[in-house]
Amino acid sequence: MSCPFKHLATATPASPPSPTGVADKSASLNKLVVFMQRSPDAAFLLDAEGTIIFRNKAAQLMFLTNVNQMNFCSLFSSTRGDCWDSLAKNLQAGESSSHDVTVIDEKDGSTLGFVVSLVKISPEMMGHDDTNNDVFACAYVTPAHDHDGHEKVSYGSRGRLGKVDSMDRCIHKIFEDFSDHFDSHMKDVVEACGDPMFCVFEEGTIGCANGYAAQMFGYSREALPGMDISSICPVVRDVQKIAQCTNGSSMKHHQQKTLAFHKSGRSFNVEMCLSLNNSFAGSEEPVYFAHFKDLSALETHESELEHKDNLCQAMCNASFDPMFSIDQTGAILVVNDAACNMFGYSREEFINNNISMVCNEKDSHSHDKYMQRYLKTGKKRVVGIKRPLVARRKDGSEFHIELGVSEVNLPDGKKVFCGYVRDRTQERLDKQMIRRRDAVIKDEFFTPKHEDARGAMKRNLERDQ
Repeated sequence: MSCPFKHLATATPASPPSPTGVADKSASLNKLVVFMQRSPDAAFLLDAEGTIIFRNKAAQLMFLTNVNQMNFCSLFSSTRGDCWDSLAKNLQAGESSSHDVTVIDEKDGSTLGFVVSLVKISPEMMGHDDTNNDVFACAYVTPAHDHDGHEKVSYGSRGRLGKVDSMDRCIHKIFEDFSDHFDSHMKDVVEACGDPMFCVFEEGTIGCANGYAAQMFGYSREALPGMDISSICPVVRDVQKIAQCTNGSSMKHHQQKTLAFHKSGRSFNVEMCLSLNNSFAGSEEPVYFAHFKDLSALETHESELEHKDNLCQAMCNASFDPMFSIDQTGAILVVNDAACNMFGYSREEFINNNISMVCNEKDSHSHDKYMQRYLKTGKKRVVGIKRPLVARRKDGSEFHIELGVSEVNLPDGKKVFCGYVRDRTQERLDKQMIRRRDAVIKDEFFTPKHEDARGAMKRNLERDQ
Protein backbone atom coordinates (compact mmCIF):
# COMPACT_ATOMS: atom_id res chain seq x y z
CA MET A 1 0.00 0.00 0.00
CA SER A 2 1.30 3.46 -0.84
CA CYS A 3 1.75 6.08 1.87
CA PRO A 4 -1.70 7.47 2.82
CA PHE A 5 -0.23 10.90 3.48
CA LYS A 6 1.71 11.32 0.22
CA HIS A 7 -0.59 14.16 -0.83
CA LEU A 8 1.01 16.27 1.89
CA ALA A 9 4.34 16.17 0.10
CA THR A 10 3.09 18.90 -2.22
CA ALA A 11 2.29 21.22 0.66
CA THR A 12 4.53 24.25 1.11
CA PRO A 13 4.37 25.17 4.77
CA ALA A 14 6.37 27.97 6.25
CA SER A 15 9.85 27.16 7.49
CA PRO A 16 9.45 25.24 10.73
CA PRO A 17 11.12 26.29 13.96
CA SER A 18 14.05 24.22 15.12
CA PRO A 19 13.02 21.38 17.47
CA THR A 20 16.04 22.28 19.56
CA GLY A 21 14.70 25.80 19.91
CA VAL A 22 11.45 24.40 21.28
CA ALA A 23 13.23 22.06 23.63
CA ASP A 24 15.52 24.72 25.01
CA LYS A 25 12.68 26.79 26.44
CA SER A 26 12.59 24.94 29.75
CA ALA A 27 13.96 21.84 31.38
CA SER A 28 10.46 20.32 31.65
CA LEU A 29 9.67 20.89 27.98
CA ASN A 30 13.04 19.48 27.06
CA LYS A 31 12.19 16.28 28.92
CA LEU A 32 8.91 16.02 27.04
CA VAL A 33 10.57 16.47 23.66
CA VAL A 34 13.18 13.82 24.44
CA PHE A 35 10.41 11.42 25.46
CA MET A 36 8.49 12.11 22.24
CA GLN A 37 11.54 11.51 20.07
CA ARG A 38 11.93 8.06 21.59
CA SER A 39 8.31 7.09 20.98
CA PRO A 40 7.59 4.69 18.05
CA ASP A 41 4.26 6.50 17.46
CA ALA A 42 3.82 9.78 15.61
CA ALA A 43 3.77 12.58 18.18
CA PHE A 44 3.13 16.33 17.85
CA LEU A 45 3.24 19.46 19.99
CA LEU A 46 0.46 21.90 19.18
CA ASP A 47 -0.20 25.51 20.03
CA ALA A 48 -3.55 26.97 21.09
CA GLU A 49 -4.62 27.39 17.42
CA GLY A 50 -3.92 23.76 16.60
CA THR A 51 -0.79 24.59 14.62
CA ILE A 52 1.97 21.98 14.69
CA ILE A 53 5.11 23.42 16.29
CA PHE A 54 7.01 20.16 16.70
CA ARG A 55 6.83 16.56 15.47
CA ASN A 56 8.99 13.59 16.30
CA LYS A 57 10.90 11.29 13.95
CA ALA A 58 8.04 8.78 13.75
CA ALA A 59 5.70 11.54 12.55
CA GLN A 60 8.23 12.62 9.96
CA LEU A 61 8.40 9.07 8.56
CA MET A 62 4.62 8.70 8.56
CA PHE A 63 3.94 11.95 6.71
CA LEU A 64 7.05 11.99 4.50
CA THR A 65 7.31 15.77 4.83
CA ASN A 66 7.80 18.54 7.32
CA VAL A 67 4.36 19.42 8.63
CA ASN A 68 5.38 22.08 11.11
CA GLN A 69 3.26 25.24 10.99
CA MET A 70 0.35 23.31 9.45
CA ASN A 71 -3.02 22.87 11.16
CA PHE A 72 -3.18 19.49 12.82
CA CYS A 73 -6.77 18.79 11.68
CA SER A 74 -5.85 19.31 8.02
CA LEU A 75 -3.83 16.09 8.09
CA PHE A 76 -6.94 13.88 8.05
CA SER A 77 -9.62 13.54 5.38
CA SER A 78 -12.42 12.89 7.87
CA THR A 79 -11.99 16.16 9.72
CA ARG A 80 -12.55 19.76 8.79
CA GLY A 81 -9.84 22.39 9.02
CA ASP A 82 -11.89 24.36 11.56
CA CYS A 83 -12.58 21.39 13.85
CA TRP A 84 -9.74 22.34 16.18
CA ASP A 85 -11.87 24.85 18.06
CA SER A 86 -14.32 22.18 19.21
CA LEU A 87 -11.50 19.80 20.09
CA ALA A 88 -9.60 22.39 22.11
CA LYS A 89 -12.74 23.48 23.96
CA ASN A 90 -13.26 19.99 25.41
CA LEU A 91 -9.64 19.36 26.35
CA GLN A 92 -8.81 19.21 30.07
CA ALA A 93 -5.31 19.59 31.45
CA GLY A 94 -3.80 16.22 32.29
CA GLU A 95 -6.76 14.23 30.86
CA SER A 96 -6.49 12.53 27.48
CA SER A 97 -9.22 12.34 24.84
CA SER A 98 -9.23 10.03 21.82
CA HIS A 99 -10.74 10.59 18.36
CA ASP A 100 -11.16 8.23 15.41
CA VAL A 101 -10.01 9.70 12.11
CA THR A 102 -9.65 8.30 8.59
CA VAL A 103 -7.41 8.89 5.61
CA ILE A 104 -8.37 7.82 2.07
CA ASP A 105 -5.62 6.26 0.00
CA GLU A 106 -5.54 8.14 -3.31
CA LYS A 107 -4.30 5.08 -5.25
CA ASP A 108 -6.93 2.48 -4.47
CA GLY A 109 -9.51 4.53 -2.53
CA SER A 110 -9.17 2.37 0.54
CA THR A 111 -9.87 3.96 3.91
CA LEU A 112 -7.32 3.83 6.68
CA GLY A 113 -8.33 4.37 10.29
CA PHE A 114 -6.22 6.15 12.89
CA VAL A 115 -6.71 7.10 16.48
CA VAL A 116 -5.64 10.57 17.62
CA SER A 117 -4.91 10.91 21.35
CA LEU A 118 -4.87 14.46 22.66
CA VAL A 119 -3.93 15.81 26.06
CA LYS A 120 -3.81 19.43 27.16
CA ILE A 121 -0.55 20.43 28.82
CA SER A 122 -1.05 22.58 31.91
CA PRO A 123 1.13 25.62 32.66
CA GLU A 124 2.33 23.86 35.83
CA MET A 125 3.82 21.11 33.69
CA MET A 126 5.70 23.56 31.47
CA GLY A 127 6.71 25.91 34.26
CA HIS A 128 5.73 29.54 34.65
CA ASP A 129 8.15 30.89 32.08
CA ASP A 130 6.38 33.07 29.49
CA THR A 131 8.42 31.42 26.72
CA ASN A 132 6.43 28.20 27.18
CA ASN A 133 2.98 29.71 26.65
CA ASP A 134 2.87 28.62 22.99
CA VAL A 135 2.82 24.92 23.98
CA PHE A 136 -0.85 23.97 24.37
CA ALA A 137 -1.33 20.25 23.75
CA CYS A 138 0.37 17.02 22.84
CA ALA A 139 -1.05 14.65 20.19
CA TYR A 140 -0.24 11.04 19.31
CA VAL A 141 -1.37 9.37 16.06
CA THR A 142 -1.54 5.56 16.00
CA PRO A 143 -3.11 3.08 13.53
CA ALA A 144 -6.62 2.01 14.55
CA HIS A 145 -5.77 -1.70 14.35
CA ASP A 146 -3.30 -1.23 17.20
CA HIS A 147 -6.32 -0.61 19.47
CA ASP A 148 -8.52 -3.46 18.23
CA GLY A 149 -9.00 -6.23 20.80
CA HIS A 150 -7.10 -4.33 23.48
CA GLU A 151 -8.56 -3.05 26.68
CA LYS A 152 -7.81 0.46 27.76
CA VAL A 153 -4.61 0.74 29.68
CA SER A 154 -5.02 1.77 33.31
CA TYR A 155 -2.77 4.24 35.07
CA GLY A 156 -1.05 1.57 37.09
CA SER A 157 -0.26 -0.86 34.26
CA ARG A 158 2.74 -0.98 31.96
CA GLY A 159 1.41 -0.86 28.39
CA ARG A 160 2.73 0.48 25.14
CA LEU A 161 3.23 4.21 25.41
CA GLY A 162 1.11 6.40 23.18
CA LYS A 163 -2.22 4.56 23.62
CA VAL A 164 -5.40 6.48 24.25
CA ASP A 165 -5.89 6.20 27.99
CA SER A 166 -2.18 6.12 28.85
CA MET A 167 -1.44 9.44 27.18
CA ASP A 168 -1.74 11.59 30.30
CA ARG A 169 0.06 8.91 32.33
CA CYS A 170 3.00 9.09 29.93
CA ILE A 171 3.28 12.86 30.15
CA HIS A 172 2.98 12.85 33.92
CA LYS A 173 5.60 10.12 34.06
CA ILE A 174 8.02 12.49 32.36
CA PHE A 175 7.63 15.00 35.14
CA GLU A 176 7.67 12.32 37.81
CA ASP A 177 10.96 11.01 36.42
CA PHE A 178 12.31 14.54 36.34
CA SER A 179 11.20 15.11 39.93
CA ASP A 180 12.74 11.81 41.04
CA HIS A 181 16.00 12.78 39.35
CA PHE A 182 15.92 16.19 41.04
CA ASP A 183 15.25 14.69 44.49
CA SER A 184 17.92 12.03 44.06
CA HIS A 185 20.53 14.54 42.94
CA MET A 186 19.59 16.90 45.77
CA LYS A 187 19.98 14.15 48.37
CA ASP A 188 23.31 13.06 46.91
CA VAL A 189 24.70 16.59 47.24
CA VAL A 190 23.47 16.97 50.82
CA GLU A 191 24.70 13.53 51.91
CA ALA A 192 28.16 14.17 50.45
CA CYS A 193 28.69 17.16 52.77
CA GLY A 194 30.71 16.52 55.92
CA ASP A 195 28.97 19.36 57.79
CA PRO A 196 25.32 19.65 58.83
CA MET A 197 23.50 20.65 55.63
CA PHE A 198 19.95 21.35 54.49
CA CYS A 199 18.39 21.80 51.08
CA VAL A 200 15.76 24.53 51.38
CA PHE A 201 13.12 25.50 48.82
CA GLU A 202 12.18 29.07 48.01
CA GLU A 203 9.21 29.16 50.38
CA GLY A 204 11.48 28.12 53.29
CA THR A 205 10.50 24.44 53.39
CA ILE A 206 13.27 21.93 54.07
CA GLY A 207 13.66 19.55 51.13
CA CYS A 208 16.14 17.21 52.76
CA ALA A 209 18.87 17.13 55.39
CA ASN A 210 21.85 14.90 56.07
CA GLY A 211 22.53 12.89 59.20
CA TYR A 212 24.88 15.50 60.66
CA ALA A 213 22.08 18.10 60.55
CA ALA A 214 19.62 15.74 62.23
CA GLN A 215 22.14 14.99 64.97
CA MET A 216 23.03 18.64 65.57
CA PHE A 217 19.44 19.82 65.94
CA GLY A 218 18.01 16.73 67.66
CA TYR A 219 15.50 15.66 65.00
CA SER A 220 15.12 12.41 63.14
CA ARG A 221 15.99 12.52 59.47
CA GLU A 222 12.40 11.66 58.57
CA ALA A 223 11.01 14.61 60.56
CA LEU A 224 13.09 17.36 58.92
CA PRO A 225 11.74 17.29 55.31
CA GLY A 226 8.71 19.56 55.10
CA MET A 227 9.61 21.62 58.20
CA ASP A 228 10.05 25.37 57.98
CA ILE A 229 13.73 26.30 58.23
CA SER A 230 12.84 29.30 60.42
CA SER A 231 12.05 26.93 63.29
CA ILE A 232 15.71 25.90 63.22
CA CYS A 233 17.43 29.11 62.13
CA PRO A 234 15.26 32.20 61.53
CA VAL A 235 18.11 34.08 59.85
CA VAL A 236 18.05 31.66 56.91
CA ARG A 237 14.48 32.61 56.13
CA ASP A 238 15.26 36.31 56.51
CA VAL A 239 18.15 36.06 54.04
CA GLN A 240 15.90 34.12 51.63
CA LYS A 241 13.29 36.90 51.69
CA ILE A 242 15.93 39.51 50.95
CA ALA A 243 17.21 37.42 48.04
CA GLN A 244 13.67 37.01 46.69
CA CYS A 245 13.02 40.77 46.81
CA THR A 246 16.14 41.37 44.72
CA ASN A 247 15.62 38.34 42.44
CA GLY A 248 18.73 36.77 43.92
CA SER A 249 21.00 39.47 42.47
CA SER A 250 22.23 40.52 45.91
CA MET A 251 23.05 37.04 47.16
CA LYS A 252 24.79 34.03 45.79
CA HIS A 253 26.70 33.18 48.93
CA HIS A 254 25.96 34.50 52.42
CA GLN A 255 27.84 33.67 55.60
CA GLN A 256 27.36 34.91 59.15
CA LYS A 257 27.36 33.90 62.81
CA THR A 258 23.89 33.60 64.32
CA LEU A 259 21.67 31.68 66.72
CA ALA A 260 20.08 28.31 65.97
CA PHE A 261 17.57 26.30 67.97
CA HIS A 262 17.70 22.67 69.07
CA LYS A 263 14.56 20.55 69.15
CA SER A 264 14.62 20.85 72.95
CA GLY A 265 14.41 24.66 72.66
CA ARG A 266 18.04 25.23 73.58
CA SER A 267 19.71 27.97 71.53
CA PHE A 268 23.36 27.87 70.54
CA ASN A 269 25.72 29.84 68.33
CA VAL A 270 26.37 28.60 64.81
CA GLU A 271 28.13 29.77 61.70
CA MET A 272 25.61 29.68 58.87
CA CYS A 273 26.52 29.62 55.19
CA LEU A 274 23.67 29.94 52.67
CA SER A 275 24.20 29.51 48.92
CA LEU A 276 21.66 30.03 46.15
CA ASN A 277 21.43 27.82 43.06
CA ASN A 278 19.00 29.03 40.41
CA SER A 279 19.30 26.02 38.07
CA PHE A 280 20.05 23.02 40.27
CA ALA A 281 19.77 19.72 38.32
CA GLY A 282 17.98 21.53 35.50
CA SER A 283 15.21 22.84 37.76
CA GLU A 284 13.89 26.35 37.28
CA GLU A 285 13.00 26.69 40.96
CA PRO A 286 15.68 28.37 43.10
CA VAL A 287 17.21 25.99 45.61
CA TYR A 288 19.13 27.07 48.71
CA PHE A 289 21.79 24.99 50.43
CA ALA A 290 22.37 25.85 54.10
CA HIS A 291 25.53 24.70 55.89
CA PHE A 292 25.92 24.96 59.65
CA LYS A 293 28.88 24.75 61.99
CA ASP A 294 28.31 24.44 65.72
CA LEU A 295 30.42 27.09 67.43
CA SER A 296 29.80 25.76 70.96
CA ALA A 297 32.91 23.57 71.04
CA LEU A 298 34.95 26.25 69.29
CA GLU A 299 33.84 28.90 71.76
CA THR A 300 34.69 26.59 74.67
CA HIS A 301 38.11 25.96 73.17
CA GLU A 302 38.67 29.68 72.58
CA SER A 303 37.62 30.38 76.15
CA GLU A 304 40.14 27.85 77.44
CA LEU A 305 42.89 29.34 75.29
CA GLU A 306 42.01 32.83 76.50
CA HIS A 307 42.16 31.60 80.10
CA LYS A 308 45.58 30.05 79.51
CA ASP A 309 46.83 33.21 77.80
CA ASN A 310 45.63 35.32 80.71
CA LEU A 311 47.27 32.95 83.18
CA CYS A 312 50.53 33.03 81.24
CA GLN A 313 50.42 36.83 81.03
CA ALA A 314 49.71 37.10 84.74
CA MET A 315 52.71 34.89 85.54
CA CYS A 316 54.90 36.97 83.27
CA ASN A 317 53.68 40.18 84.87
CA ALA A 318 54.52 38.77 88.28
CA SER A 319 58.18 38.79 87.32
CA PHE A 320 60.18 41.80 88.53
CA ASP A 321 62.55 41.51 85.56
CA PRO A 322 61.49 42.56 82.08
CA MET A 323 60.75 39.58 79.84
CA PHE A 324 60.19 39.11 76.10
CA SER A 325 59.15 36.11 74.02
CA ILE A 326 59.89 36.22 70.27
CA ASP A 327 59.52 33.84 67.33
CA GLN A 328 62.09 32.83 64.71
CA THR A 329 61.54 36.03 62.76
CA GLY A 330 62.14 38.24 65.78
CA ALA A 331 58.48 39.23 66.19
CA ILE A 332 57.49 39.87 69.81
CA LEU A 333 54.86 37.41 71.03
CA VAL A 334 54.73 38.09 74.78
CA VAL A 335 55.94 41.00 76.89
CA ASN A 336 55.36 41.72 80.57
CA ASP A 337 54.61 44.92 82.44
CA ALA A 338 58.17 45.30 83.69
CA ALA A 339 59.46 45.44 80.11
CA CYS A 340 56.84 48.04 79.19
CA ASN A 341 57.88 50.20 82.14
CA MET A 342 61.59 49.83 81.39
CA PHE A 343 61.43 50.71 77.68
CA GLY A 344 58.48 53.14 77.69
CA TYR A 345 56.31 51.24 75.18
CA SER A 346 52.79 49.91 75.68
CA ARG A 347 52.02 46.21 75.24
CA GLU A 348 50.12 46.95 72.02
CA GLU A 349 53.18 48.73 70.59
CA PHE A 350 55.38 45.74 71.38
CA ILE A 351 53.24 42.81 70.16
CA ASN A 352 54.06 41.59 66.63
CA ASN A 353 56.83 44.17 66.18
CA ASN A 354 60.48 43.19 65.82
CA ILE A 355 62.62 42.96 68.92
CA SER A 356 65.18 45.19 67.20
CA MET A 357 63.07 48.16 68.35
CA VAL A 358 64.80 47.92 71.76
CA CYS A 359 68.31 47.28 70.40
CA ASN A 360 70.93 50.02 70.10
CA GLU A 361 71.55 51.49 66.70
CA LYS A 362 74.44 49.13 65.93
CA ASP A 363 72.70 45.88 66.94
CA SER A 364 69.25 46.78 65.55
CA HIS A 365 70.49 46.43 61.96
CA SER A 366 72.23 43.10 62.61
CA HIS A 367 69.85 41.33 65.00
CA ASP A 368 67.88 39.42 62.34
CA LYS A 369 71.16 38.33 60.70
CA TYR A 370 72.45 37.03 64.03
CA MET A 371 69.25 35.03 64.59
CA GLN A 372 69.26 33.46 61.12
CA ARG A 373 72.91 32.50 61.56
CA TYR A 374 72.06 30.69 64.80
CA LEU A 375 69.09 28.88 63.24
CA LYS A 376 71.31 27.76 60.38
CA THR A 377 74.47 26.79 62.29
CA GLY A 378 73.15 26.07 65.81
CA LYS A 379 76.23 27.74 67.25
CA LYS A 380 75.28 29.53 70.48
CA ARG A 381 76.60 33.01 71.05
CA VAL A 382 73.71 34.46 73.02
CA VAL A 383 71.38 31.54 73.82
CA GLY A 384 72.09 30.14 77.28
CA ILE A 385 74.67 32.83 78.00
CA LYS A 386 74.30 36.08 79.92
CA ARG A 387 75.71 38.99 78.01
CA PRO A 388 76.11 42.71 78.75
CA LEU A 389 74.54 44.83 76.02
CA VAL A 390 73.34 48.34 75.37
CA ALA A 391 69.56 48.78 74.88
CA ARG A 392 67.45 51.69 73.68
CA ARG A 393 64.31 53.19 75.19
CA LYS A 394 61.35 54.66 73.28
CA ASP A 395 62.71 58.16 73.81
CA GLY A 396 65.99 57.14 72.14
CA SER A 397 68.14 57.07 75.28
CA GLU A 398 70.50 54.11 75.64
CA PHE A 399 71.41 52.20 78.80
CA HIS A 400 73.33 49.12 79.83
CA ILE A 401 71.55 45.82 80.36
CA GLU A 402 72.33 42.17 80.98
CA LEU A 403 70.47 39.80 78.63
CA GLY A 404 69.78 36.12 79.19
CA VAL A 405 68.13 34.10 76.39
CA SER A 406 66.59 30.61 76.58
CA GLU A 407 65.31 28.51 73.68
CA VAL A 408 61.98 26.65 73.55
CA ASN A 409 61.32 23.97 70.91
CA LEU A 410 57.67 23.71 69.86
CA PRO A 411 55.97 20.46 68.73
CA ASP A 412 55.73 21.71 65.13
CA GLY A 413 59.51 22.07 64.94
CA LYS A 414 59.59 25.84 65.27
CA LYS A 415 61.48 27.67 67.98
CA VAL A 416 60.55 30.40 70.42
CA PHE A 417 63.12 32.46 72.33
CA CYS A 418 62.55 33.93 75.78
CA GLY A 419 64.70 36.86 76.83
CA TYR A 420 65.17 38.16 80.38
CA VAL A 421 66.55 41.67 80.80
CA ARG A 422 68.25 43.22 83.83
CA ASP A 423 69.00 46.94 83.99
CA ARG A 424 72.69 47.46 84.89
CA THR A 425 72.52 51.23 85.19
CA GLN A 426 72.45 51.32 89.01
CA GLU A 427 74.98 48.53 89.25
CA ARG A 428 77.45 50.47 87.11
CA LEU A 429 76.87 53.62 89.16
CA ASP A 430 77.49 51.70 92.36
CA LYS A 431 80.71 50.26 90.99
CA GLN A 432 81.88 53.70 89.95
CA MET A 433 81.17 55.07 93.40
CA ILE A 434 83.12 52.20 94.98
CA ARG A 435 86.07 52.84 92.66
CA ARG A 436 85.97 56.52 93.46
CA ARG A 437 85.91 55.84 97.17
CA ASP A 438 88.79 53.37 96.85
CA ALA A 439 90.71 55.92 94.83
CA VAL A 440 90.24 58.60 97.47
CA ILE A 441 91.41 56.28 100.22
CA LYS A 442 94.38 55.08 98.18
CA ASP A 443 95.46 58.54 97.13
CA GLU A 444 95.21 59.90 100.65
CA PHE A 445 97.75 57.44 102.00
CA PHE A 446 99.94 56.62 98.98
CA THR A 447 99.84 59.63 96.65
CA PRO A 448 102.96 61.87 96.75
CA LYS A 449 102.52 65.14 98.53
CA HIS A 450 102.90 67.23 95.41
CA GLU A 451 99.71 65.59 93.98
CA ASP A 452 96.48 66.13 95.84
CA ALA A 453 93.57 63.73 96.13
CA ARG A 454 91.43 65.76 93.74
CA GLY A 455 93.85 65.13 90.90
CA ALA A 456 93.84 61.39 91.64
CA MET A 457 90.06 61.25 91.55
CA LYS A 458 89.97 63.05 88.20
CA ARG A 459 92.45 60.60 86.77
CA ASN A 460 90.44 57.62 88.01
CA LEU A 461 87.20 59.02 86.50
CA GLU A 462 88.88 59.43 83.13
CA ARG A 463 90.06 55.86 83.34
CA ASP A 464 86.52 54.57 84.10
CA GLN A 465 85.09 56.38 81.14
